[in-house]
Amino acid sequence: MAGLINSLIETVKGQTVLFKEVTALLVQKKEYVIQNDIENLRAVVKLENDIVPKILKGDKTREQLMADIATVLNKRPDELTFTMLKQLISSQPEHPAFVAAVDEFVVALDEMKAANDNAKTFISDALDYIDFNMNVIHSSFEAVPAGYGDLDDSLETGSFIDSRS
Repeated sequence: MAGLINSLIETVKGQTVLFKEVTALLVQKKEYVIQNDIENLRAVVKLENDIVPKILKGDKTREQLMADIATVLNKRPDELTFTMLKQLISSQPEHPAFVAAVDEFVVALDEMKAANDNAKTFISDALDYIDFNMNVIHSSFEAVPAGYGDLDDSLETGSFIDSRS
């Protein structure tokens, strides 16, 4: 059991590092969008795409370790949570390291979710702004033909200069 807990601690620590990296990349990505820095934006997206498979692999490993621990503890894998496991191993020597790793994991996960939500909102607002500008441009083109008709009439009658005064 101690070996499973230690493996889980290492897996959780590894995922925490990855979550922090993604959070930093999300912040950088927002700045690069603001600066219209396409090259660095591409580099950040590539780094994100390199990290995601590592996170997914860590998720799978963590879930398997939790299932193995549940089996040892005679629990159903779907009912064993970090909180429950903290209580179940409270007298074990691995408990302090497990609690610290899980607490840091949860904080990093929450920060990554917040940064991701922030990025989604930012992108949505930017797209709304672009949509607004496109509508303004589109509506200005619709109004142009009426203005040209008035301009043509004033040029034909020679009253263009008079009409501007």
